[in-house]
Amino acid sequence: MPRHLPPTAIPTTLSDLRNALGTPGGTQERLRAALAGYLGLGACRLASSGRTALFLLLRALRDEADHPGRREVAMPAYTCPALARVALDLDLRPRFVDISPQTLGFEAGALEGTVDERTLAVICVHPFGMPQPVEPARALAHAAGATLIEDAAQSLGARLGNQPVGTLGDFGLFSLGPGKPISTGGGGVLCARAGRPARLVDAAWQDLPAPSAAASGWSLARLALLTLFFHPRGWWLVTRLGLHRISDHEASWGYTLRGLSHAQAAVGLALLERLDAINARRLANARHLLAGLQGLRGVYVPSPTATALPIYLRLPLMVDDESRREGVYQRLWAAGIGVGRMYRNSLPQLFPEWADQPYPGAEYAARHLLTLPTHHYLAQADLAAILRILQAEAGD
Repeated sequence: MPRHLPPTAIPTTLSDLRNALGTPGGTQERLRAALAGYLGLGACRLASSGRTALFLLLRALRDEADHPGRREVAMPAYTCPALARVALDLDLRPRFVDISPQTLGFEAGALEGTVDERTLAVICVHPFGMPQPVEPARALAHAAGATLIEDAAQSLGARLGNQPVGTLGDFGLFSLGPGKPISTGGGGVLCARAGRPARLVDAAWQDLPAPSAAASGWSLARLALLTLFFHPRGWWLVTRLGLHRISDHEASWGYTLRGLSHAQAAVGLALLERLDAINARRLANARHLLAGLQGLRGVYVPSPTATALPIYLRLPLMVDDESRREGVYQRLWAAGIGVGRMYRNSLPQLFPEWADQPYPGAEYAARHLLTLPTHHYLAQADLAAILRILQAEAGD
């Protein structure tokens, strides 16, 4: 029987869950303060999901916009579909910007033709723990009177130069959902610079309801289930039942407008103390794979920007031939490796009514990208198996 390994494991332990049950109240404030200290920002707010946090932020930005025509949100054409869904829920228009398959960041020059006086916000995404350049997008956004949001949902702990990602724009968005650098089974964080951004966040969160007792209990039960499911033995059962495909469906893009439970915050506090060690393990595994992929024909790993210090939540891999990509995927999956195809479609494919031009980079990524696991359950034998399969299937 293959030893199935999840694509991104949750580093939560059953001990974390037991401790959370016995933790007194006030953990939300402690987690907010700890995150603010870790990131070097003065304002951090918590929500039941990253999508909830984005909804609250975009709603606040929309309501304070200097004129009613500023209703567009620029975002990568290949990213989590929930970004577009949240914008549409607020009657905002998503503006898709093509990406470069070589970097997974904005294609050179693509953003300039999108940002103008109609732009409310630009969302710069740091995918898979790989920081993308922020300064060019920030300069364009600010010149147009728009806001720069860093989506660092997958990148807590990654850095650009000496600064953590999520601290270089006006706002930084992080996820505490399944498989993220810190997972409380669900949850989101929004951090803001001092001044007007911090005041806007405080106002946006003013009426956010706390989770009910039932919702808090369900969140902890959900985290316990995810902790078990993301263990290799549990992941084997998940794959047999087909539960790993749930995130492919639009029904999974929803969110609830409420805060983070105190038990989830307690788990987040425990994991934040271990975050750098967890990320170091991921980075070491990614570097092992990168070294083994050197010189392999027909595949390449998108390159982070020169000043990036990535964490590689997953290792993205482009396979130049679609049929070869499928062969690599099937062989890795048969070997029990939690390889992923990630987003099966670009945003213009999912929301064609909002697509106004070709997006060749995003469509290429949707057809050619695989993601390799880097988590702490990987053993040397697993890393060797990944490289052996890639060398046999992608390098011939």
